[in-house]
Amino acid sequence: MFIDSLIVGPYQTNCYIYGNEETKSAWIIDPGADADKIINALNKRDVIPVSVLLTHGHWDHIMGLVKLVETYPSLEIFVGKKDLCYLGKEGKAYINKYCFDLTFLQSFKNEINNLPEADYTLNGGEYLDDCHFKVIATPGHTPGGVCYLDEENNILFSGDTLFANSIGRCDLEGGSYSEIQDSLNKLMKLNDEVIVLPGHGPKTSIKAERNNPYF
Repeated sequence: MFIDSLIVGPYQTNCYIYGNEETKSAWIIDPGADADKIINALNKRDVIPVSVLLTHGHWDHIMGLVKLVETYPSLEIFVGKKDLCYLGKEGKAYINKYCFDLTFLQSFKNEINNLPEADYTLNGGEYLDDCHFKVIATPGHTPGGVCYLDEENNILFSGDTLFANSIGRCDLEGGSYSEIQDSLNKLMKLNDEVIVLPGHGPKTSIKAERNNPYF
């Protein structure tokens, strides 16, 4: 097993490639942008992506989808059920309504106009057999936010729910302060040894975040 971390897009989003060198398979977590950079990393490892696992549907986490799906037609997209509205035609409408970054809108016009739909939706509690991830529902930053836990290796992909010494915004459309606090309390039940790989910024751990000032 390997994990490659790539910083992509204008919002410095962390995209992760979780791969199995024996099966030559990989899973992409949050391809925020820079699809060519992601594809080059996959080629360097000589792996083929099976799925894209979205922690949530905000535009800074999904702009790489269009080219990835074009390049790998069998690629499957997973997203929290309540975040379906951020993809496809609904996603285009959402971005054009709520994104006020004109440079972003112009730079990613093609991606926004051609956002793919999700193939599978998640409610939390699922176990993804092929990559051995447990899905944890973590609404608050978005209604359908999820985290992915690799229990065997004590690794959590936390998206924009939990950062190093910070937490995700909940003042955006669909956000909820009470829900993100409930989600954070859920994550704090994990083992201290769990390494947290967030959607932005450096990695951290559950142990370190027990002193997070935003809880």
